Amino acid sequence: MSHLQHNFLSVASHELKTPLTALLGQAQLLQRRIYQDPETSERDRRAIDTIVQQGQRINHLINSMLDISRLETGRLTLHRMPVNLNYVVRQAVEELQLTFVRHTVLLDLPEEVLIINGDSIRLVQALQSLLQNAVKYSPAGGSIGVQLQTEAHCAIVRISDQGIGIAANAIPGLFQCFYRTTDEEAAPISGLGVGLYVVREVITLHGGEIHVESIVGQGSTFIITLPLRELDAPNAP
Repeated sequence: MSHLQHNFLSVASHELKTPLTALLGQAQLLQRRIYQDPETSERDRRAIDTIVQQGQRINHLINSMLDISRLETGRLTLHRMPVNLNYVVRQAVEELQLTFVRHTVLLDLPEEVLIINGDSIRLVQALQSLLQNAVKYSPAGGSIGVQLQTEAHCAIVRISDQGIGIAANAIPGLFQCFYRTTDEEAAPISGLGVGLYVVREVITLHGGEIHVESIVGQGSTFIITLPLRELDAPNAP
């Protein structure tokens, strides 16, 4: 991508993001009021859910395009500090709670607090991208599992869905920029194929890894491995 294209992408994304932030904020406020009103019809609830979900999807795409521009020019940096990963995972889920009105989220956190050195904002962004994918590719009424645990001095985050699954021949290209599977079931689901690329890059910048296990027709599990903080490092705030 040329320097001119990078500049255009960055400016256009910023110009789109400013009005979208205001629109999405007002839509979410209206959504909360509608759900608090017992006289609101199911039709109105579905309508506001659609508005909020599509607004969040556009916002996610804009953020991804901005991050691609930063990644390609080496300007995506992390603001590292000790991070409570239990809190980050819970925050990622709770901020999207209204998105899960037609899905059940099963959150499994350990009693032990897991600390890593990282950027909490970028980690929440990566986790929410995976959660939004899980919702997008799962049928209404399905369950989404979010689990945090430790293995061999690493923190492991698993995000599982009961969706359409991913064909084995599609997995190698899954984390490439602008990759879209040719699977017939996934074809009608919109997307640019940039979210997983950004997720992988963010996790890699944290010294971690991400991979996926999937069975077609049964669902997928995205597994993130992150190194835990060294024992002699300062405590997280």
